[in-house]
Amino acid sequence: MADIAPAQATFHGHIAARIDRLPLTRVQWQLAILVEVTWGFIIFDTDGIGARLYPFVWRPNHIVDVYQYAVIQALQVGAGVLLGVYLMSWIADRYGRRPAILLATLLGGICIWPFAYVTNFWGMVVLSVLSTLGVGGIVATHSVYLSEMTSPLVRNKVLLASQGVTALVAVSVNLLAFWLIPGQWQVFLWISAIIEIFVLLPWLYWKLPESPRWLEAHGRHEDAERAIEDYERRVQRYDSSPLPEPRGADNPIVMAGQGAWKELFTSPQYRRRTWVLIICWLAGYAGLIYGVGAFFAVYMVDHGATAHEVFLTLAAAYGVLFVAFQVNAWLGERVERRDVIALMATLFAVCWLVAWSVPVLPVIIVCYILSRIGTGLFLFNLYNYTAVAYPTRIRAVAFAWTDGLGHLGAWGGVTLLGPLYALGPNHLGWVLWIVGPGALLPAALIWGYGIKQSRAVLEQVST
Repeated sequence: MADIAPAQATFHGHIAARIDRLPLTRVQWQLAILVEVTWGFIIFDTDGIGARLYPFVWRPNHIVDVYQYAVIQALQVGAGVLLGVYLMSWIADRYGRRPAILLATLLGGICIWPFAYVTNFWGMVVLSVLSTLGVGGIVATHSVYLSEMTSPLVRNKVLLASQGVTALVAVSVNLLAFWLIPGQWQVFLWISAIIEIFVLLPWLYWKLPESPRWLEAHGRHEDAERAIEDYERRVQRYDSSPLPEPRGADNPIVMAGQGAWKELFTSPQYRRRTWVLIICWLAGYAGLIYGVGAFFAVYMVDHGATAHEVFLTLAAAYGVLFVAFQVNAWLGERVERRDVIALMATLFAVCWLVAWSVPVLPVIIVCYILSRIGTGLFLFNLYNYTAVAYPTRIRAVAFAWTDGLGHLGAWGGVTLLGPLYALGPNHLGWVLWIVGPGALLPAALIWGYGIKQSRAVLEQVST
């Protein structure tokens, strides 16, 4: 540990060990579902709103052309999220996980409704950045927080099962879009803002405790003791059996200090993890995450689909994804996250090669639904992999430097998609982009160079 942080205080991780001995009860499930429902509404209501509005509102009304749309979408999923990730990761590391999640929820709500009224290109450019600050905030905190609140034997199960709820949120959001877009698309935006500000924000304020691991790593030992005692009491209301003695309390914890983020690039242990993740996030966001989403609706419309068919396809895809999440959660710690990430990216690539080869609407719909399993499980397993790969003192800032920089891939990649979508037969340039560098590259990289995390104590695997 002296090689990692010679100037920082090291102490025994007693609070962390007490979290790791807690039985799984409805307390952990409630926290996880609350956080992931918040993630779902912020992401699906806010992130890349242009992808919903362009095919059915902006393009038919000649508000923006395809190149302007690519710029707007790239700014939404790139620059805005990047700024949000860095801002919120700094808040999460300096002031705590709880205030960062609360602020992300507030920003997600107040910055989306102006799209209901602004139709000027440059006005939408500004809004594209502002509207996704909250997206960056919840991205930087949700897996970080939940990883710190769960034990190693159930972490993958709790994270993935609760993250599956985001797919149900997506179903509801797309059914709402099915009902309101294009006829009442402004109402869709207002409902999104109201849910985030007046439903989720108060719920989080009253129910979300601070992470005891974060308090411990920042030297706030009295606060950490109070937080863990309250957490233990809440758990024992549902499981009153005597708690076992904490195990692993001798795992060293390095207290957070000034400039700790530099370890991401100076520590031999973290440097390789960091660069592997930066490349995976850069490629994945440009391809199977945002690259496909930017033009999927346009691709369906170009092959004869209506708005209702697009949103029903999206709703069906997320319903299937929910089942896939539960299967992955059932497997739990029996499979390595890096293997799941690589397999899901490969599934995505195969589906889109078939959809390009047989470009009829029923085949495109089936291939998209299956590819969404690949995208969803790739994304969330990579979220969880990133959170577990780093110690508490730099976990949130590590998200900023890996996932955050990855949004530059979304920015640059989606900007290129306007010309690429028009390149080659049946939009071949777009398909090759999302399949090759956008899916198969991160699959090969994480499978070949990723670390093992299954069943490992957080303070062991991340230090």
